[in-house]
Amino acid sequence: MQDNQNNELTVFTVGGPDDALAPVRGRAVRLPNALQTALADRYPDAVARLLGEAMIVGALVARSLKFDGRLVVQCHGTNEGAVSLLMADCTTDGHIRGYARYDAESLKSILLDNRDPGADALLGGGTFSMTIDQGPDTDLYQGLASVEGKRLSDCAEHFFTQSDQIPTQMRLAVGQDVGPDGPVWTGGGMMIQRVAEDKARGETDDVYATAKALMSTVEDAELIDPELPVERLLYRLFNEDGVRLLDTQPIHADCRCSRERLANTLRSFDAKAKAEMADADGKIRASCEFCNVEYVFDTEDAQPI
Repeated sequence: MQDNQNNELTVFTVGGPDDALAPVRGRAVRLPNALQTALADRYPDAVARLLGEAMIVGALVARSLKFDGRLVVQCHGTNEGAVSLLMADCTTDGHIRGYARYDAESLKSILLDNRDPGADALLGGGTFSMTIDQGPDTDLYQGLASVEGKRLSDCAEHFFTQSDQIPTQMRLAVGQDVGPDGPVWTGGGMMIQRVAEDKARGETDDVYATAKALMSTVEDAELIDPELPVERLLYRLFNEDGVRLLDTQPIHADCRCSRERLANTLRSFDAKAKAEMADADGKIRASCEFCNVEYVFDTEDAQPI
């Protein structure tokens, strides 16, 4: 588990006479060490960066939902790429986790031709989806879009345009910083969306167009720079139209797996099925795909040991 200090999401608005009538709403996230839990020592750099982007997308979007639940960002690749699956699982109260599946030989081949492959090359096309889960006894809502562009921000923008018809711009950055114990994966992102015009708010296109142009100038280094507070970056970008900071919310990098949850699953299998799952020493071993923690169970009663 990583220290979650200063892993935060900031909610803001741009323009308008007040928060309620602002023509642009946005979120910015800074993750100085939260990505380390999912990415450290598990993936080649190219895959780690792509998974980090998926987790940032999830963090930005999940906190905008108006209910308690979770958002799952998934990318399913094709045989043309090296990454077959990306998954970022993000709750509306700010807990994020993620994992990826990839083929090492395919990745090696792609890297021979492209030292800095993006989402389109690593996934080989495929689908980008967001699934909203509001909890038990509710239906899942899922929207799909095609994988397009070098960054997952391109996929997310295409998703919102196609699925929700909400004009959206997103910027993502994932890199490594030097910590006391070695390199640490770090990330940041920003998202703005145009609010539909109405009689009270008036026309919103011009302010959104200006905000988009300004946000397109943001460098990756600015999104993850620990010496550049998010508040200062937002003021630098949007102060002429008026930027208001509404809230700052923590982001937590952790996994919701547990021994008891896995034990309950194993108890649903009969003795023969559990025996087939067991290794030569008679123990059942299961690793969480998100955090890579291995759990060991006894086959007789499936209780954690």
